[in-house]
Amino acid sequence: MDTDNLKVIPNLTLDDRFNLLLHKKIMNKKGSAKRASKKYYKDQYQKTGIIPGPLLLVEKKVMEGRKCSGRPRSFSEQVRRRFIEMVKESCDPSSQQFIFITHKARTIKNYHHWLEKEFKKRISIHALRHCVYRENLKSYLNKPDFEDDVPVQNSFKPEPVFDLIQMDGCVFRYFKIRNDKGHWQKPQVIEFYDTGSRYMFILDAYFSESSWNSVNLFTKFLLARPFPQKKIRIRPDNAKGFLNLKRPINDLNLKHSTPNGFYMEPDFSRIHAPKDKAHLESSHRSLHNFEIRIIKAFEKRIVKTEPGYIFKKGKQEKITVTLLDINLDELKTSSLMEEYRHEHNCTRHYFSEKGKVNAWVPDKKLTDFFETFTSTLTFCPDQVKEHMKYGFRKTKATVSKQKTIRFENQDYYVTMGADKFSSHKSTPVQISRYNDKLFLFEPREDGIFWGEALARKPFEKPLKVLTILPEKNELDQIIDFLEHNSMVVDRPLLIKNYEKGLSMPMAKQILQHNQKRYTTYIKKMQQPTNIKGAVLFNAFILDCESHYRRIHVAPYAFSGEI
Repeated sequence: MDTDNLKVIPNLTLDDRFNLLLHKKIMNKKGSAKRASKKYYKDQYQKTGIIPGPLLLVEKKVMEGRKCSGRPRSFSEQVRRRFIEMVKESCDPSSQQFIFITHKARTIKNYHHWLEKEFKKRISIHALRHCVYRENLKSYLNKPDFEDDVPVQNSFKPEPVFDLIQMDGCVFRYFKIRNDKGHWQKPQVIEFYDTGSRYMFILDAYFSESSWNSVNLFTKFLLARPFPQKKIRIRPDNAKGFLNLKRPINDLNLKHSTPNGFYMEPDFSRIHAPKDKAHLESSHRSLHNFEIRIIKAFEKRIVKTEPGYIFKKGKQEKITVTLLDINLDELKTSSLMEEYRHEHNCTRHYFSEKGKVNAWVPDKKLTDFFETFTSTLTFCPDQVKEHMKYGFRKTKATVSKQKTIRFENQDYYVTMGADKFSSHKSTPVQISRYNDKLFLFEPREDGIFWGEALARKPFEKPLKVLTILPEKNELDQIIDFLEHNSMVVDRPLLIKNYEKGLSMPMAKQILQHNQKRYTTYIKKMQQPTNIKGAVLFNAFILDCESHYRRIHVAPYAFSGEI
């Protein structure tokens, strides 16, 4: 199954459509919140026979009904700050800000009672539970009264194959190469690793764990293997660039997740908790040993050596660092990284589970799993290429009621996804700029792609050149087509016509039909090239409007019958 679920929704029966939308609405919820939402929507559907409005918004990738309707937050910022203060101070015996509360008595119900009494108003206890999750307060609620009560974990529980996928980066120790600016820098690898089989899906070399690099490797991971139709937890590190993966993961689930089928659950490791990804950290030891083989392969490119330092158990150790006169592309294309991955996957290793040591070949264990699990999902390059939009740096912005954005002294017009923005009030978004285009995202940490906006005028300064280009939409293709035919495009005017129904085939048809007239008209003009191009574009727009009027004639008018 490799199609977009949201695209086939209109072809389903009403019951099947309701069940699929309900699954997508509650798939990221857990526990009582998930059960309550499921019961609420099922009751509404049984009473009315109509799919509730919040579920219909899922088709437009709008998951936050409260924000969409313009309703205010459940409680004020003052209440939120006081709640966080109560929780943090109540687990510290030396604090003077709040009384110390024993571990077992730190319940949200108690804090709820104190907050209502202090602020003298009703406060939603469900909103407080969401706040605990959003502000990472669970560690304070579960903090033991005495450090001796913390259980010691001596061994790890085994994970089923393809249940938990770990992702982490590792900086090379023993050599440096030249970066884009010509300076010496240690590269690092980022890898995806299955906990159950210890199979390494993909790894690649970069200079940083940026959002662009993590999304780039994530797309390669999606193409590396078929995915079983089951829930898969993915556990990246808490690096800033990796946190951005919540967005493409959420987008992936909206498009491809099904009830009791494929679902990718973000299960990020805790901050300063290396045990959460200990299996992958352990494999890094062999990666550091492999560095010497990389140095040997490029021994003719050695410039010099210099002293360096590593830290083991808090102690500093002096080592020798080799400087190789190669760049990142040469390292990537050398096949050395793939050689290391193949050696790891096809070699027998000894692993510890439940305190016992067992041996197996990762590739064989994964192959055995797929022989028994036949229901799979395969992604194609066109499906994952669109996720690269999530790799750009994001900033806050606002879409006005007129569907425009003012950013860095430039005016932008929303060209794609305009129906997601209100015509009665401005809408907050997060944006990423690529040349003269803005990508618009939902303003949440896992916010999905909402649409695109185009600058009023094309940029005159040099444009960014990327190895992986974001796919052009239909409006971009129309602009390129018209400019290729010597027209000076007035973007706001073209956007209005695009909203009326102008398409790429229609633009080609209109231009082909009037090409001789355009050529004759331009030859008669004694004006500069830019003015000729503007006049030619205006003539094209007039022909578009005539085309709209012709195609909107009632069908019976052509045959003369009433």
